[in-house]
Amino acid sequence: MAEYQPGVCNIGEAEQRRRYALGSIAAVATLGLVTWVFGFDGPVWALALAGVPLFGTAEGYLQAQYQFCAGFASLGIYDVSEKGNDRREVSDEAARRADMRRAWQIHGYATATAIAGVLILFVVNALVSAS
Repeated sequence: MAEYQPGVCNIGEAEQRRRYALGSIAAVATLGLVTWVFGFDGPVWALALAGVPLFGTAEGYLQAQYQFCAGFASLGIYDVSEKGNDRREVSDEAARRADMRRAWQIHGYATATAIAGVLILFVVNALVSAS
């Protein structure tokens, strides 16, 4: 069983599985959008929309990998229980600040990943169009 550590770990295995599942759903949405653009002649500008599910994919996987939920941090709670059904309040102000720093770090990584992914999609589109 995981243990709450401010700025390090605020979710257990059950919540990690939920984050992986959400990341996977977002990955499927990304794949669907990209398939529509490349496979069915969707408008190229729609590749920019892929940034939204790409962000969700990265956010979900990063949160699961880091054992840390950014949403829980913003709510000032944690749940490291086995079944993911025992949310508790973070009462210490220093712990809340540490949690928010980690949350913003995860948001930053997810944003950078989404931007990089969209740029790669546009490069791939340019290469495919040029050939």
